[in-house]
Amino acid sequence: MKTMAAAAMGVLATAVACGSSLPPPNDAWAAAQADVGRAQSSGAVDQPDAKLHLQLALDDLAQAKRLMNVDNERATSLTEVARTEAQLALSLAKEATARAAEQKAKSALADPNATK
Repeated sequence: MKTMAAAAMGVLATAVACGSSLPPPNDAWAAAQADVGRAQSSGAVDQPDAKLHLQLALDDLAQAKRLMNVDNERATSLTEVARTEAQLALSLAKEATARAAEQKAKSALADPNATK
């Protein structure tokens, strides 16, 4: 009877463990990589605030890659954080570009001969 109960507990523990494990976040990691690429191509490396978030995204992605198939839950979390950091870097880079264009337009309006 004790052997049967122990076997049942072993099967139950295995079923619970298998149900709670996550697959590696390969697709999410690739999406985060794509977001990093967009941020880099938008000029994030040239803007201090954007560059910081871009570096954080790269660091999180590297850590997530190391954790894949070891701790997929943590790898998934780091991948999500990396994606958010990359998107923030992209937004900051776009904002800086827009502000520069705004300043250039204001200067052109103030002195129409300055751009010729």
